[in-house]
Amino acid sequence: MNMYLLGAVFMTTSMLKFIACILMLIDHIGAVIFPRVIILRMVGRLSFPIFAYLIAVGYSKTNSFYRYLYRLLIFAVASQVPFSLVFSEQIKIHSFFDFLSFLMGSPNLHLNIFFTLAIGLITIRIWDKGESKSFKIMSVLALGIIAETFNTDYGFYGVAIILSFYIFRDSKVKILISQVIIYLVFNASEILLYVFETQGKSMNPSWFIQILSILSLIFIFKYNGKKGKDLKYAFYVFYPMHLLILGIIK
Repeated sequence: MNMYLLGAVFMTTSMLKFIACILMLIDHIGAVIFPRVIILRMVGRLSFPIFAYLIAVGYSKTNSFYRYLYRLLIFAVASQVPFSLVFSEQIKIHSFFDFLSFLMGSPNLHLNIFFTLAIGLITIRIWDKGESKSFKIMSVLALGIIAETFNTDYGFYGVAIILSFYIFRDSKVKILISQVIIYLVFNASEILLYVFETQGKSMNPSWFIQILSILSLIFIFKYNGKKGKDLKYAFYVFYPMHLLILGIIK
């Protein structure tokens, strides 16, 4: 079934999760096994916004914010070893301290997407419950800086996407505009460098590939608000499992 046909179907939560997992798998296969097949990474750009949107939906529907947050954090910790196994350039473990460094993604700290989703969920909570606008804005900036400092997957950019989905959840037009603005703000420097310094010599600029993430709205805008099949833990298990398999292959 092609993207047009999928876009014509109303999406339940479980359908969105399934599509996002498949897109993520394609992306990671491209990153790990076929790094020169750029089309795989291009297709994979659609996965994160769907997961980000589901966090906003999940917050609105959850019976317990804290259980939701704890679940994300537990799987964030459980997924870090497979994540580091896949995305660390070199793995050298000669001591306990080397092992601790490996867990954190040494030599360059890089935390998996569950940490980003957890920070995004906290950001939504603060935005929803915060008493003043200034407090909300300062808190969002602080959490975004934390995401950047600990180099979570997608960083501040990912946190901003999650929050924008929650804030503008009742308007498709505002969602589209906010996603485009967030993309431009966080990729402005790369776009300017590409235009003025490389004179367009790079064939596959990362900013160009990332803009394809906007196409994820084709699926998101078809969400019908229904849960669908109970796949509550499917993504939580799928994420570390597929990373572990890819890590072994790598």
